[in-house]
Amino acid sequence: MASAFFVLGLSTVFIFLGFTASLFGQLFLANQILLGQIAGAVIIVFGLHFLGLITLPILNREARLEAGDQGGSAFGAYSLGLAFAFGWTPCIGPILGAILTLAADTAWASVWR
Repeated sequence: MASAFFVLGLSTVFIFLGFTASLFGQLFLANQILLGQIAGAVIIVFGLHFLGLITLPILNREARLEAGDQGGSAFGAYSLGLAFAFGWTPCIGPILGAILTLAADTAWASVWR
């Protein structure tokens, strides 16, 4: 039963990504130059923090949840599925991006025909 809720949590994230891919794509395209400059500044700040030239305390924090010795609940399995999907997304990003782009292109192509 918990595995079904884990898969439901995983699916929730990917369905949400599919629904919002087109919206975010339009937003990013409209503000491409500004977002590129912001991303560059963030990467520089992260690099300086990594080198130890500046310290950002929020990047040195750690958060953990104590689950105890008992088994998990359905909500816990769903939450774990959500967390797993968000953590896994950067690993499958290029493939997922290609799939979502193909799906968006196919959907829009059928609308305009």
